[in-house]
Amino acid sequence: MKRALLIGVGAYASEALPELDSPASDLRDWARLLRDPGIGAFDDVRAGLDDDSHTVQVTLYDFLKSAEPHDFLLVYYSGHGRLHEGHRLYLTATDTNPDRLPPTAIPTDELRHWIDECRASELVLILDCCHAGAFGDLKQRGDRSRIVVVSAGATELAHEGDGYRQHALPSAFSGPFLEGLRTGAADRDGNGIISVREAFEYAAVRMVDRERRQTPQMRAAGVGDLILGNAPRRPELIPGDLLALTRNGLPAARVLAVEELSNWAHGKHRSREQLVAVFETLETLERDPAERVAERARQALSGRLRVARAEVAEEPGPAPPGDPNWAAGSTFYEVNVRFFYDSDGDGHGDLRGVTEKLDYLRRLGVDCLLLNPIMASPALGDGRAATDFEAIDEGLGQPSHLLELLSLARRQGLRVVLDLVLNHTSDQHPWFEASRGDPTGPYGNFYVWSDTDEGYAEADDPLGSQGAGWTYDGRRRQYYWHRYGRHEPDLNYDAPEVHAAMRDVMDFWLRHGVDGLRLLTVPYLFERSGTSSKGLDETHNYLRELRSWLDSTYPNRIIVAWSEDWPEGASAYFGTDEHPECHLVTYASLMPSLLLAMRRETHRPVSRVLAQMRDQPGDRHWAVFLRNGDDMPLGLLHERERDELLRAYAPLARMRGATGIRRRTASLLNDDRGQLELAFALLLSLPGVPVVYYGDEIGMGENLSLPGHLAVNTPMQWAPDRNGGFSVAQPENLPAPLIHESIYGYMAVNVENQLRSRSSLLHVVEKLIETRHAWPAFARPGCRIVRSTNPAVLAFLRGEPGDEVLCVFNFSRYPQTTTMDLSSHTGRRPRELMGGAEFPKVQESGEYDLGVAGHGVYWLSLSTTEARPRTR
Repeated sequence: MKRALLIGVGAYASEALPELDSPASDLRDWARLLRDPGIGAFDDVRAGLDDDSHTVQVTLYDFLKSAEPHDFLLVYYSGHGRLHEGHRLYLTATDTNPDRLPPTAIPTDELRHWIDECRASELVLILDCCHAGAFGDLKQRGDRSRIVVVSAGATELAHEGDGYRQHALPSAFSGPFLEGLRTGAADRDGNGIISVREAFEYAAVRMVDRERRQTPQMRAAGVGDLILGNAPRRPELIPGDLLALTRNGLPAARVLAVEELSNWAHGKHRSREQLVAVFETLETLERDPAERVAERARQALSGRLRVARAEVAEEPGPAPPGDPNWAAGSTFYEVNVRFFYDSDGDGHGDLRGVTEKLDYLRRLGVDCLLLNPIMASPALGDGRAATDFEAIDEGLGQPSHLLELLSLARRQGLRVVLDLVLNHTSDQHPWFEASRGDPTGPYGNFYVWSDTDEGYAEADDPLGSQGAGWTYDGRRRQYYWHRYGRHEPDLNYDAPEVHAAMRDVMDFWLRHGVDGLRLLTVPYLFERSGTSSKGLDETHNYLRELRSWLDSTYPNRIIVAWSEDWPEGASAYFGTDEHPECHLVTYASLMPSLLLAMRRETHRPVSRVLAQMRDQPGDRHWAVFLRNGDDMPLGLLHERERDELLRAYAPLARMRGATGIRRRTASLLNDDRGQLELAFALLLSLPGVPVVYYGDEIGMGENLSLPGHLAVNTPMQWAPDRNGGFSVAQPENLPAPLIHESIYGYMAVNVENQLRSRSSLLHVVEKLIETRHAWPAFARPGCRIVRSTNPAVLAFLRGEPGDEVLCVFNFSRYPQTTTMDLSSHTGRRPRELMGGAEFPKVQESGEYDLGVAGHGVYWLSLSTTEARPRTR
């Protein structure tokens, strides 16, 4: 058996031993990787955190003594190491007294003796502590193999990771050691397995790169190396030597590559992702300039691979776990793939880049990735106008890369939802070309054509300046209708053929295994003269048909509606109990209302929105956000309110877009930490599903020198390195320039810096998400506004009677006091969720006085029982 014992000590009774934040993180991450059947595949992993010296010694002794001859054992310790009399190493425990080490700590001399006597044939000991190099040498036994890894020399200190408490990173040694295992990067010979030496050498090099001033060491007794685990399948789905052969300059080598690829594809246990990658590679070779290479690739795809190719095309992707209401309590993270992370150095973000950052998203605590449009489109459309609904845009990746993202995301407990623009296509789409050229053909009725340009004069214009209108097409000699730009012709949803075609598009992506689709532009699907042609009854009938089809065909997937409206109007897209429509509905009025509340120092603009968020059936939820990749729309506000926001938050003309303000959350709030923390706390406590836009969690700004909404879509700032850690390409090859100015520039605002800072915005957002997940009240629908005597202070209750959370927000920059009506909670003692502080009991009168700091927030449990968060 493969068995592991993990011991971590971070809390100490003695003030002479500083408390450590990393051991808890070390144990959690070590346990996850060792238990992972695809990496460590350990049969038994035990962990002990913050035990006393007696318990630690007994645990170590029993673990080593009970080993069987064929066992593989791993023992890991994270905590303080102390030297006694200048050379004898002791491992500390919670009750260790540094002045009395022998009776209150674990002597490593004794531990070494237990290891020497242990019957296990293979054993790895990892000591991650100060002075670990003072651990003595093990006995050489011909029938037993032993490896000792120490994180620092005998006279060196070992360092913690960045962060603190629940947010601490693994230690300076365990961090890169685990990184090599988790990513497979330690598998230097590419044989699919990772040895102790490979993981150790990877960690040692990474520690030098990161300027960690400690020198890890590895000692072996009886063997030069031991196998620690499997290397996870990483981006190269096809063996590297085969890929190299396909890129060889000699045509004969590429012909051989076709044969080898074909043979490899017929091997056992090839995954769907691997087979799709083979077909993609062969399709590329079909276009090879050497005719014999192209011909051999065509023969392979039409020959013995033909059946496998057809089966893979029809085979559905991995089905999501069977919870039809999985979105309840989730937190979404919206990603513009082009700007998130470049995995291949071409300058543009891609799907593999998202895959490589899944660990970051898991650490942040989100549950679902919401990917902005990835369908093939011309540059002018920025992904919003498809040239092919069933192809991934050039530069973002291949179908196999999406399948890999879905597979690895699911392993980490993350869902994936795709954006789909329903209303229109690009004017370069084959459907439009066919419609222009053959009015009586199968696609002749796919778009809205007219002999005149006089219809739909009252139609709502979602862009406010360049959208709704007619454009003459000289080829067809008719006008076509477009709600958005002239290069984005509207589909004709009065045609049954369009219904069928768009359902096929949805089926295509759902068969790939995505967990849902966000239907962008859904209010504008139908047009009728004499109306605004927005949110018509025909649209709701269509959504009901979609929902019925989805429930019967893909019962665990969701559809999300996008509505540029107040919640009162947007709620129509939920449908009714008898005729449900969308599972989630997004509205666009929260951020403008929040800014008005901040500006006026009164909660009324926000409580106006909250009052409209009426309870929905259990399988339907609001989707709320602060900012996204578009302009912040102001069209819903009264003219006076709109002018007020423009003067306060967009005083310069370049800050204003066609429909509103083109600035990010942090810059709108002037990078004020109090306001930012209030904004995120409000987002994460409102009913429904919060959506965080990439980069907002670190307070990224915008680049106002860029046109349109590109200003708020700049490369993600990962590190204070070249191109902000986004790409290794030349700066001119990036999809947009990075932000360089001092306040929001990538040197000042980036993930790496904020992971190291205990007070960073990133850590605050992590903590808020973690707390939200821990308390069931936030996952339940609805809320109740609590009467507050101070107009600057908003208070509302989340959850169910007996298990409620009181959320309090002060929209004033100054400290405020308020009296709230908590008459239904008399006798209860509010308890702060994140720190656990208790507040005075609610008196019989029900009136509760509370003081709140400027832009302060409270999340208070009002549970009838002792407040306990749920575990994840």
